[in-house]
Amino acid sequence: MVNTVQKRNLSQFRDFTFLSSNETIQQFSWKTMLYLVFGVPLGIYLYKCTVLTLFQNKLIYMPFLPWDGRKLPFDESLIDKRLVCKQVTVETIDKCKLAGIILTKSVEGEVDVRYRDDVPVMIYFQGNAGNTLLRLPLFSRLLLPPTSSIPNLYIVAISYRGYWLSTGSPSEYGLQKDAIAIYEFVRKLFPKNPLYVYGHSLGGAVGLYLVSQSNIQKDLRGIIIENTFTSIKDMVTTIYPQNWLPYKYLVRLPFVLWNKWENSRVIQEVTAPILFLSSRNDEIVPQEQMLELYKLAGKSEKKIWVNFDKALHMDTYVHKGYVEAINKFISETN
Repeated sequence: MVNTVQKRNLSQFRDFTFLSSNETIQQFSWKTMLYLVFGVPLGIYLYKCTVLTLFQNKLIYMPFLPWDGRKLPFDESLIDKRLVCKQVTVETIDKCKLAGIILTKSVEGEVDVRYRDDVPVMIYFQGNAGNTLLRLPLFSRLLLPPTSSIPNLYIVAISYRGYWLSTGSPSEYGLQKDAIAIYEFVRKLFPKNPLYVYGHSLGGAVGLYLVSQSNIQKDLRGIIIENTFTSIKDMVTTIYPQNWLPYKYLVRLPFVLWNKWENSRVIQEVTAPILFLSSRNDEIVPQEQMLELYKLAGKSEKKIWVNFDKALHMDTYVHKGYVEAINKFISETN
């Protein structure tokens, strides 16, 4: 009798356990399926939104490329012997120390950079990656033969905050302060020389901001912009055009981007002459954005478009007609 009762209880326990396990598995499966279908994509979506918003400075400003870009020391052996290069430091209003160089042609060895006040001075603003020393081939091409080099020119290339040997961290507001400090430094050093601004990519945005300042614009002979974008918002849409990605929708919200660089708005206030250097095969900034800037520069007293059919984003300076276009622009506006 006892054995019969025990067998019956054991059988009921097994049935209960089996049913409970099935219900648990069924519930687990539904929860897992819902999580996989909705939870994981939503989590990734929110993660991407967070990264774009919180780490936008890291995504836009890349002084760490190449990986030793922040530590590369100033080495005179990198400078062509036909050039004179002087290392300088500029202090901003918020006490950042910006490292840079001034270059010109060598005339019988050492030259005082203030020797002639009729020689044009070019303030060069670089793109978003690398450091000033990586632009030495470009500077050499502007200053030295066998290319049709510019007869007389001083180039002032100062690294933004957080770039090369400069202190601080980059941001739109910070780079704008850098631009003002660099202009004031250059004008103090070269009080009578004709001034030009040259900006490549992000540097074009920095240059346009500087030139848009009414008290400074009157003091400049012209600005050269190379492969510059219309705005950060437009660049996000260009880089991430897919409808299923959150980025192009996210940047429409007014509080998401604190790095805006609205060049399409700023350029409409520029009255100074503008030289547009545009690479047709630019793989980063679509040429359509440069064309849009050209169309919007209606107040500029003189605007010149130069197209480089085979050039990419970074190599415009090696193509035929590059130096000639800049030389002609300076000659016509000086």
